[in-house]
Amino acid sequence: MATVKNPSEVVSSASSSEPGSEEYGKQYNFFRGVFWNVTVVGIAAFTAPGLWNAMQSVGAGGQQTPYLVMACNSLLFALMTFTCMTGSILANRIGLKASFIFGTTGYVLYSAALYTNNRYGTVWFLYLGSAACGITAGVFWAAEGAIMLSYPEPESRGKYLAYWLAYRNGGSILGGAINLAFNYAGRKTGKLDWRTYIVFVALQCLGPAIGLLLSSPEKIKRRNGTRVQNVERISDLEEIKALLKLCIRKDFLTDSVPYFLYVTWQLPYISAYLSLYFSVRARALASLVSALAQIAATLLFGSFLDYRHLSLRTRAISSYIFMMSLIGACWIWGTVIQVEYSRHKPALDWDDGGFGRGWALYIFWQVNFALTYNWGYWLVGFLAKDAREIVRFTSVARAAEAAGQCISSGISSTSVPLTVTLGINFALWGIALIPAYIVVRQVGIIHIGAGGKSQVQEDSKLSEEHADEERVLASGK
Repeated sequence: MATVKNPSEVVSSASSSEPGSEEYGKQYNFFRGVFWNVTVVGIAAFTAPGLWNAMQSVGAGGQQTPYLVMACNSLLFALMTFTCMTGSILANRIGLKASFIFGTTGYVLYSAALYTNNRYGTVWFLYLGSAACGITAGVFWAAEGAIMLSYPEPESRGKYLAYWLAYRNGGSILGGAINLAFNYAGRKTGKLDWRTYIVFVALQCLGPAIGLLLSSPEKIKRRNGTRVQNVERISDLEEIKALLKLCIRKDFLTDSVPYFLYVTWQLPYISAYLSLYFSVRARALASLVSALAQIAATLLFGSFLDYRHLSLRTRAISSYIFMMSLIGACWIWGTVIQVEYSRHKPALDWDDGGFGRGWALYIFWQVNFALTYNWGYWLVGFLAKDAREIVRFTSVARAAEAAGQCISSGISSTSVPLTVTLGINFALWGIALIPAYIVVRQVGIIHIGAGGKSQVQEDSKLSEEHADEERVLASGK
């Protein structure tokens, strides 16, 4: 058994207890294990960003037009850009668990602000709620990302990411069901029933309490006996220097940033698209179906990312090519539909002819977002070289995503034609395509993550295993 000289020392495989032994069984604690803590993160994500996404997935937060909500969201994501970027500094100061709990507190104010605006027309509270959500949500994004990349074993990371995102999308499923229940009679365009928001506010109040159930990194023990890599806290100045050093790394600044900017840039456009062209109940149905589709897609995608019969590099390249090809095809489809809708603005209900072409496109757009989001986290896990970098990488990656959504929300809050915003999204997809591939093709060779193995090491291990099998067979003869 490896000797731990101080509480902050790395324990990578520090247990002599083998799975199945009596000592191992006594040491493993379910509530300190990966599955339980990922579930806690997932349930908290369900109540916080999951329900927030449910409100956005009906288009414009459920309001009749997208312009005010998009302006407030632009403020929200501007603040999130800063708090995401400084998320690693806060986590270094107060710890991941405290950062995570703090991050859940602002979402309920945003939902309450949507309620007062929907029912009473209050505008100032919507800006205040957006600001509060932006400050806290940035910390939540950085903290949950760091937890999801550091707690699971590297070889199981894809499945756990899909499992966690299933909870996030579960919030959208429940939200979609609530939306549909209160708004099934809305055959025309308009805003959601105000009672919808009361349920959202009540559920989001549970977020901080759920966060208290999370275990700190140093208390986690995986089923295989290994612990989460823990690090000593450093001064804020040292953390800022390390963060800035990471930001100017070529594999992040020029190769990865365009991809992370693109991931969430698309959301304001597709939200405005849904709110302007479809009836209230069609939007409510879209929020439910898109969440179900996202869960199915990410679970399948995550299973492939962890498929050990293919090399890590093969999985990285093939998943990236598939994902970006699907996205490109959908933007071509979207261009055809958007040009048609811009010429003759529809108000489509599910009883109308031609409803399926434009409505199904929205579902595909949401699936594309889920895939890029999930895959981006998976990639960050291999770009980070140690435990400290995991927190920093998630912070700056989420900051890039927030910056993209800030700018995109600002554009969507104006009267810029949707054909223009679609064109910007299509162009950003093209810009991100090649630089991200430069990083992807080095996954498993240069980018192996904290404690990971290179492709050469994996091949050597497989060769040794085959040689051992041959020796066993030969001795049997």
